[in-house]
Amino acid sequence: MHAERIRKIAMHREFSIMNDQARPRSQEFQQYQSVDNDEIDLRDLIRVLWLQRLIIVGIAVIGALLGVGASLMSARYVSEGLFMTTGSMDAYKRYESVLFNGPRLQQFLQQSSKEGNPAGQHLLKLVDNPVSLSGALKPEFSFTDKDTKAFGVKADQTSALIGIRLRNEERTPTGAAPVLLLAEYIRDTMIRVDMDATMLAQCNHYRTREQTLRNEQIQSEFDIKQQQHRVQTLKDLIARRPDSTLSDSRQIVAVEKGAERFLSPVAQLTAVEILIADMKLAEARRERELIGSALKRDYYCEAQKALQGPLSGRAFLAALSSIQANVFTGADKSIGIVEQTWNELDLQRANWINSYLASMRFVVSPEGSEFRESRPGLVTGLILGLVAGGLLGVLLAFVIGWWRASHEVIAAPQRA
Repeated sequence: MHAERIRKIAMHREFSIMNDQARPRSQEFQQYQSVDNDEIDLRDLIRVLWLQRLIIVGIAVIGALLGVGASLMSARYVSEGLFMTTGSMDAYKRYESVLFNGPRLQQFLQQSSKEGNPAGQHLLKLVDNPVSLSGALKPEFSFTDKDTKAFGVKADQTSALIGIRLRNEERTPTGAAPVLLLAEYIRDTMIRVDMDATMLAQCNHYRTREQTLRNEQIQSEFDIKQQQHRVQTLKDLIARRPDSTLSDSRQIVAVEKGAERFLSPVAQLTAVEILIADMKLAEARRERELIGSALKRDYYCEAQKALQGPLSGRAFLAALSSIQANVFTGADKSIGIVEQTWNELDLQRANWINSYLASMRFVVSPEGSEFRESRPGLVTGLILGLVAGGLLGVLLAFVIGWWRASHEVIAAPQRA
């Protein structure tokens, strides 16, 4: 009995000790329990920012350096100029699909033997990059939306094309050579687009015109023969009845269509002879026009064939004179229509040369106007980098503060 009593007393003491040890730990744990609270203490936020001030300043400085570096890395050497052209919106639409065609640009560089020089190498980068090509060529119209807002007037929908603004950007200085070569590309494209349409249309027109004139000539020959038979009939009638030549001065005859037969044979004979004379004059005019049409047909059709070859626009305009000389070989220039046709083609070629070679030019030459451009600028990059770095540093400071507070709450019970 005595041993059993001693064992119970020992167990009771052990249980009491265990309760005493458990009570402080529970109270300590309660001290670290999180309490839901939606309020934000600004003093805590300021204290966190102050404790992490070195991190914020460091990241802001790094951001400013990155902004400056981005500005320096984005620096480009830019040359640009406004290349004057003439035409309407409709005309520009015809050029647009060809101008912004990469293979067409490559073909031009090959035809002009510029593919291997430095300027040609710069433009080759645009062949497979439609976005850069469209950025290098931008049309300028006589009245734009910007002008509408600036002057407060309504723009005409048929605003004319006054030119194309050319722009070239490179990492290293290139001068104005690429812009000048782009201008030649525009000139060449416009010449080829216009000449393709003109030469094909004129070739087909004069082919059909020659055939039309020939058919009219055949019909005229038949009509003249018919009227000549009528003349002979009237002469025979007058010979058989000499009294038919006498006319009553008091007789009044209304000459309407189909009523000519009621005139005297002499009057009818005179009218038919005048008609035959007019028909022969028209026949002579057609014969003359046939000669000119044949010469123009050969000229335009030969020019159309030349356009299919590897000729640049300038070379094609220069070749027109030799094509004209070949077509007129054997033609007698003492004949009026031959000389007239030669002069008309000469004048037309001179107008084309004036329009495409003389009138198309830069408003101000791009030579010597190259400038250095950064996007963003040096100051802008510095400010943007500094602001972005500062914001990132503040965010990182709050994350560090939250992590440390959360880590202490979680680790406190484990330490106890």
